[in-house]
Amino acid sequence: MMNKNLHKTLYHGSGIKITDGVIHAKPAHINHMQTEVTAVFATSDFIHAKNYAIMRLVGNGWLTPYERDGVYIQELNPNIPPKAYVYELDSIGFKQDTDGNYYCLTDKRINKVIEIDVMQEITNGNIKIYVLKDKFNTPNISGGEWHEFVKDKNNFELYKPDSNGVNLSVLTKMLKSKSNIV
Repeated sequence: MMNKNLHKTLYHGSGIKITDGVIHAKPAHINHMQTEVTAVFATSDFIHAKNYAIMRLVGNGWLTPYERDGVYIQELNPNIPPKAYVYELDSIGFKQDTDGNYYCLTDKRINKVIEIDVMQEITNGNIKIYVLKDKFNTPNISGGEWHEFVKDKNNFELYKPDSNGVNLSVLTKMLKSKSNIV
Protein backbone atom coordinates (compact mmCIF):
# COMPACT_ATOMS: atom_id res chain seq x y z
CA MET A 1 0.00 0.00 0.00
CA MET A 2 1.57 3.32 -1.03
CA ASN A 3 1.26 6.45 1.05
CA LYS A 4 2.47 9.15 -1.35
CA ASN A 5 1.07 12.00 0.73
CA LEU A 6 2.22 10.67 4.07
CA HIS A 7 4.02 13.53 5.84
CA LYS A 8 4.77 12.61 9.41
CA THR A 9 7.68 11.63 11.57
CA LEU A 10 8.77 8.02 11.52
CA TYR A 11 11.19 6.30 13.89
CA HIS A 12 13.98 3.80 13.33
CA GLY A 13 15.34 2.04 16.44
CA SER A 14 18.91 0.79 16.49
CA GLY A 15 21.63 -0.32 18.85
CA ILE A 16 24.17 1.30 16.55
CA LYS A 17 25.18 4.94 16.77
CA ILE A 18 25.06 6.35 13.26
CA THR A 19 27.61 9.10 12.75
CA ASP A 20 27.21 9.97 9.06
CA GLY A 21 23.62 11.26 9.42
CA VAL A 22 22.12 8.63 7.10
CA ILE A 23 20.42 5.29 7.68
CA HIS A 24 21.54 3.02 4.90
CA ALA A 25 19.14 0.50 3.37
CA LYS A 26 19.86 -3.10 4.39
CA PRO A 27 18.55 -6.49 3.22
CA ALA A 28 15.59 -7.86 5.22
CA HIS A 29 12.19 -9.46 4.77
CA ILE A 30 8.87 -7.63 4.66
CA ASN A 31 6.02 -9.82 5.89
CA HIS A 32 3.87 -9.60 2.76
CA MET A 33 6.79 -10.17 0.36
CA GLN A 34 8.28 -13.58 -0.34
CA THR A 35 11.74 -12.26 -1.16
CA GLU A 36 14.26 -10.20 0.71
CA VAL A 37 14.36 -6.47 -0.05
CA THR A 38 16.99 -3.85 0.65
CA ALA A 39 15.31 -1.07 2.60
CA VAL A 40 15.27 1.26 5.60
CA PHE A 41 12.59 0.17 8.08
CA ALA A 42 10.66 2.47 10.39
CA THR A 43 7.53 2.79 12.50
CA SER A 44 5.22 5.64 13.41
CA ASP A 45 5.39 4.50 17.06
CA PHE A 46 8.33 5.89 19.04
CA ILE A 47 7.95 3.30 21.82
CA HIS A 48 8.00 0.41 19.36
CA ALA A 49 11.21 1.78 17.79
CA LYS A 50 12.79 2.24 21.24
CA ASN A 51 11.81 -1.28 22.37
CA TYR A 52 13.11 -2.77 19.13
CA ALA A 53 16.48 -1.04 19.60
CA ILE A 54 16.78 -2.13 23.23
CA MET A 55 15.66 -5.69 22.41
CA ARG A 56 18.47 -6.06 19.87
CA LEU A 57 21.02 -5.05 22.52
CA VAL A 58 19.83 -7.08 25.51
CA GLY A 59 18.99 -10.35 23.78
CA ASN A 60 20.64 -13.10 21.80
CA GLY A 61 18.86 -15.71 19.72
CA TRP A 62 15.13 -15.33 19.06
CA LEU A 63 13.71 -11.91 19.98
CA THR A 64 10.12 -10.64 19.94
CA PRO A 65 8.64 -7.25 20.90
CA TYR A 66 5.43 -9.06 21.92
CA GLU A 67 3.90 -6.37 24.16
CA ARG A 68 4.02 -2.60 24.15
CA ASP A 69 6.15 -2.47 27.30
CA GLY A 70 7.86 -5.84 27.08
CA VAL A 71 10.07 -7.92 24.87
CA TYR A 72 10.78 -11.64 24.95
CA ILE A 73 14.27 -12.96 24.38
CA GLN A 74 15.80 -16.39 24.12
CA GLU A 75 19.00 -15.47 25.96
CA LEU A 76 20.25 -12.43 27.85
CA ASN A 77 23.31 -10.68 26.42
CA PRO A 78 25.84 -10.71 29.30
CA ASN A 79 27.41 -7.45 28.00
CA ILE A 80 24.45 -5.13 27.46
CA PRO A 81 25.63 -1.93 25.74
CA PRO A 82 24.69 1.25 27.61
CA LYS A 83 22.99 3.17 24.79
CA ALA A 84 20.34 2.52 22.17
CA TYR A 85 19.25 5.05 19.57
CA VAL A 86 16.00 6.13 17.99
CA TYR A 87 16.31 8.09 14.78
CA GLU A 88 13.58 10.45 13.61
CA LEU A 89 13.02 10.31 9.87
CA ASP A 90 10.87 12.17 7.37
CA SER A 91 8.21 9.83 5.96
CA ILE A 92 8.69 10.91 2.33
CA GLY A 93 9.57 7.87 0.21
CA PHE A 94 8.27 5.31 2.70
CA LYS A 95 5.64 2.69 1.91
CA GLN A 96 3.51 1.01 4.54
CA ASP A 97 3.52 -2.79 4.84
CA THR A 98 0.58 -4.99 5.90
CA ASP A 99 1.66 -4.83 9.58
CA GLY A 100 1.53 -1.03 9.62
CA ASN A 101 5.30 -0.59 9.59
CA TYR A 102 7.13 1.41 6.95
CA TYR A 103 9.96 0.74 4.54
CA CYS A 104 11.89 2.87 2.08
CA LEU A 105 14.00 1.38 -0.69
CA THR A 106 16.60 4.15 -0.49
CA ASP A 107 18.89 5.50 2.22
CA LYS A 108 17.24 8.05 4.55
CA ARG A 109 18.68 11.18 6.11
CA ILE A 110 18.28 11.38 9.90
CA ASN A 111 16.36 14.41 11.20
CA LYS A 112 17.02 13.87 14.90
CA VAL A 113 18.87 11.38 17.14
CA ILE A 114 17.36 10.35 20.47
CA GLU A 115 19.79 8.58 22.77
CA ILE A 116 18.30 5.94 25.11
CA ASP A 117 19.94 4.80 28.36
CA VAL A 118 19.22 1.05 28.16
CA MET A 119 19.61 0.10 31.83
CA GLN A 120 17.68 3.18 32.96
CA GLU A 121 14.75 2.16 30.75
CA ILE A 122 14.82 -1.36 32.22
CA THR A 123 15.30 -0.19 35.82
CA ASN A 124 12.48 2.35 35.53
CA GLY A 125 10.15 -0.34 34.15
CA ASN A 126 9.65 1.48 30.84
CA ILE A 127 10.50 -1.80 29.15
CA LYS A 128 10.31 -5.26 30.65
CA ILE A 129 12.71 -7.92 29.42
CA TYR A 130 11.42 -11.49 29.64
CA VAL A 131 14.09 -14.18 29.31
CA LEU A 132 13.34 -17.76 28.28
CA LYS A 133 13.74 -19.86 31.45
CA ASP A 134 15.11 -23.03 29.87
CA LYS A 135 17.20 -21.62 27.05
CA PHE A 136 19.80 -24.37 27.24
CA ASN A 137 17.30 -27.05 26.28
CA THR A 138 15.98 -25.10 23.27
CA PRO A 139 19.08 -24.08 21.26
CA ASN A 140 17.71 -25.06 17.84
CA ILE A 141 14.11 -23.87 17.99
CA SER A 142 12.41 -22.59 14.85
CA GLY A 143 10.52 -19.32 14.42
CA GLY A 144 7.18 -21.10 14.74
CA GLU A 145 8.27 -22.84 17.93
CA TRP A 146 9.52 -19.53 19.31
CA HIS A 147 6.12 -17.91 18.77
CA GLU A 148 4.52 -20.82 20.66
CA PHE A 149 6.98 -20.30 23.55
CA VAL A 150 6.11 -16.60 23.68
CA LYS A 151 2.39 -17.36 23.96
CA ASP A 152 3.01 -19.12 27.29
CA LYS A 153 4.30 -16.52 29.74
CA ASN A 154 5.31 -19.29 32.17
CA ASN A 155 8.24 -20.04 29.84
CA PHE A 156 9.85 -16.71 30.76
CA GLU A 157 11.15 -14.85 33.75
CA LEU A 158 11.38 -11.10 34.14
CA TYR A 159 14.93 -9.74 33.97
CA LYS A 160 15.61 -7.69 37.10
CA PRO A 161 19.10 -6.22 37.16
CA ASP A 162 20.69 -5.50 40.52
CA SER A 163 22.27 -2.11 41.19
CA ASN A 164 25.26 -3.11 39.05
CA GLY A 165 23.09 -4.13 36.12
CA VAL A 166 23.62 -7.87 36.63
CA ASN A 167 20.73 -10.34 36.73
CA LEU A 168 21.91 -12.72 39.40
CA SER A 169 19.26 -15.40 38.83
CA VAL A 170 20.03 -15.65 35.10
CA LEU A 171 23.77 -15.60 35.79
CA THR A 172 23.42 -18.38 38.38
CA LYS A 173 21.39 -20.52 35.93
CA MET A 174 23.98 -19.94 33.20
CA LEU A 175 26.84 -21.00 35.47
CA LYS A 176 24.94 -24.10 36.67
CA SER A 177 24.07 -25.12 33.11
CA LYS A 178 27.61 -24.64 31.88
CA SER A 179 29.03 -26.65 34.81
CA ASN A 180 26.68 -29.54 33.88
CA ILE A 181 28.05 -29.53 30.32
CA VAL A 182 31.63 -30.23 31.42
